[in-house]
Amino acid sequence: ARQRFLLEAQVTGGLEHPGIVPVYGLGHFWDGSPFYAMRFIRGDSLKEAIDTFHQQRAEGTSNVSRQAYAHDVQFRELISRFIDVCFAMEYAHSRGVLHRDLKPGNIMLGKYGETLVVDWGLAKATTDTDDTPKSSGNLDQEAPLVPASGGSSAETQMGRAMGTPQFMSPEQACGRLDELGPRTDVYSLGATLYQMLTGTEPISASTMGS
Repeated sequence: ARQRFLLEAQVTGGLEHPGIVPVYGLGHFWDGSPFYAMRFIRGDSLKEAIDTFHQQRAEGTSNVSRQAYAHDVQFRELISRFIDVCFAMEYAHSRGVLHRDLKPGNIMLGKYGETLVVDWGLAKATTDTDDTPKSSGNLDQEAPLVPASGGSSAETQMGRAMGTPQFMSPEQACGRLDELGPRTDVYSLGATLYQMLTGTEPISASTMGS
């Protein structure tokens, strides 16, 4: 738990992107217990926004045309937030970092348009980046992120699933660590989009074992 805590602080602090919550400092208390300071986020999670949207849609109003217009605007706002998350994850993947626990509850929506991906406790830092060809002299491309505490998979045993079952990719759910990659997070993004569209999780508790 200590190693993952330090990794979360180092990974989050090393990913400088408007869509990733910033970490300002990492240190230790007098007894050696680690701590890190991060931005205080005011707002709701994407999950709460999705629940509110679908609840209002189900309740309806007497003015059908106004209702349809309001729902269209709200949904466009949700989609805009989702696109912001995609850009944030594209950046993280370009630095060789996987989140491994993407879900609506780990996406925070600020009251002034901020969209932040939080909770990087299961992040995996690798030396692999995206498959886009790059010139060795491209100064715009940041180097892969290498946390001081090392990668996150050292304490994860092969065959052990870690994450949120309803949003995990098949390879992650089966604990096939050697198959994890950017597509693992992309699957979770797709599951998040599914919940945005339908108001329900892609896999329910009653069907997880089937």
